[in-house]
Amino acid sequence: MQIPNLAYKIAEYIKAERLSPGTRLPGRKLAEQFRVSRSPIERALRLLESHEIVSSSGNGYIVHSPPDLIVLERLGAKHQSEDELLYLRLAEDHATGQLPEKMSENELMRRYEASRARILRILLRAAAERWAERLPGRGWAFIPLLTPNQTYEQLYRYRILIEPAAIMEPSFVLDQPTIEACRAEQVALFDGQGLGLSPVEVFEIGSKFHQTVLNCCRNPFFTREFDHANRMRRLTEYNRTLSSPHWLERCREHARIAELLLLGDREGASTLMRTHLEEGMREKSAPSQPSC
Repeated sequence: MQIPNLAYKIAEYIKAERLSPGTRLPGRKLAEQFRVSRSPIERALRLLESHEIVSSSGNGYIVHSPPDLIVLERLGAKHQSEDELLYLRLAEDHATGQLPEKMSENELMRRYEASRARILRILLRAAAERWAERLPGRGWAFIPLLTPNQTYEQLYRYRILIEPAAIMEPSFVLDQPTIEACRAEQVALFDGQGLGLSPVEVFEIGSKFHQTVLNCCRNPFFTREFDHANRMRRLTEYNRTLSSPHWLERCREHARIAELLLLGDREGASTLMRTHLEEGMREKSAPSQPSC
């Protein structure tokens, strides 16, 4: 289980059980509860500490926030469904050229050991995101993606235009609690050198930061198209996030952009966002060097 998703489930557990501040959270009990080892529990608790949901005490952790004040949405992550995991697997196979151009539903069911209903849900999502097409009968065609270099450059040129501009929109209203939570998450990520997170997790944390900032512009045309761009990024980029030697620096920049927004310096945040994205595009000029 990915660390942000495990942290989400622990926070969900604290709320459901209505654990009051000061309640101890034994690592062994949590490991048994969620059927994982102690190591990911420790990392998840450290992530929750950055959100001030738990706090360290002695050799362990205790509940910090009252259950009613825990807003799960601010964690950004949530438990991934089996459908989501299968979708990401299919997307990765497609992005890396492991899928044939055409496959039947039966072939996909055998390949992924999944029911027809699940396969159909995943394929319909891929069709909605414009990289799969339904053929007559029960066949499906997978639309070739651009090469990694083309995809990176076009996506980044779009983002360089949109994200800094969104910060300067007259309709921009800062969602202070969510931006504060994002900043804390980025600082924890940087300070912990990734906390042992997977590339997928680091990608999702960075992606959530950018989406959160853009959502503050309150413009549905910006947010809808940006959401689509993020989905396209996920297809070609999420499994390569940690291969760049500069990904931690990008995390530090996320935190600094959040600080400028919290200080009310939108112009400074917009300028840094542009620089941040331009650096990211340069790093991704070679497919082996993407960042978060």
